[in-house]
Amino acid sequence: MKKYWTVFRVNWQNALQYRGPTFISILGNLLHISVLLYLWNAIYRSEQSLGDYSLSDLMTYYILQLMINSMVLSYISWDIGNEIREGSFSNYLVKPLNYLHYWFTINLSGKLFEGLMILVVGAVLFFVLIAYISFPSSALSLGYFFLAMILGGILAFEFDFLIGILAFWVVQIASFKYMLQYSMFFMAGALLPLDLFPKLFQDVANALPFRFLVFFPIQIFLEKETAPLQGLLIAVVWIVVLYFLLRFMLRRGITRYEAVGR
Repeated sequence: MKKYWTVFRVNWQNALQYRGPTFISILGNLLHISVLLYLWNAIYRSEQSLGDYSLSDLMTYYILQLMINSMVLSYISWDIGNEIREGSFSNYLVKPLNYLHYWFTINLSGKLFEGLMILVVGAVLFFVLIAYISFPSSALSLGYFFLAMILGGILAFEFDFLIGILAFWVVQIASFKYMLQYSMFFMAGALLPLDLFPKLFQDVANALPFRFLVFFPIQIFLEKETAPLQGLLIAVVWIVVLYFLLRFMLRRGITRYEAVGR
């Protein structure tokens, strides 16, 4: 564990040194959410509710979505794909590191750093819009919410790592990654609550694990999730299954690795 702690510490220091891009990214997400909040406020001027959501529910949904986007959703597949495509992955073959655990540590340190920054932004938004915010009525719901965010963060990392190591099989993977990531975020409820879609779409989304990234934690916070404990257990099962799948695919990918470089 000492070597991974060193990796965590070094990446944390890098994040502190290059905090500008992170801050700009958060501002971009904040602008995106502000536009959505303005849009929904305009829609609700003529409608008192949309589906099972009041205006305060949707305000809360998108503020939480802003926080989850920074603290949960992962984007390390770009770096992993570049390492495999450019040949620098070879360096890891002679290091006493597990490549999966190494990138989990990198992702964890980055997300904790982003989380500290986004909590400040989220706190300001909650303060400004407190009249429109829906808060859970029990500490248990809040505890389930934070646990769901942790599990969602692990799942998001596993999915993104999976996209990254596809570079072992697909050399030019950029457009493919865009398609997979945006499809995954859409099915996660990052753009719109899943229960506002037709029932057939909801059935498909509920059968897939992507809802645990965004939609499921927010539903717990809004106390609209009827079986939070069951959902948490299902998320744990998905995490375990994906972990062993990633280890298998990583071993198979290494056998195909050619280190062709640029």
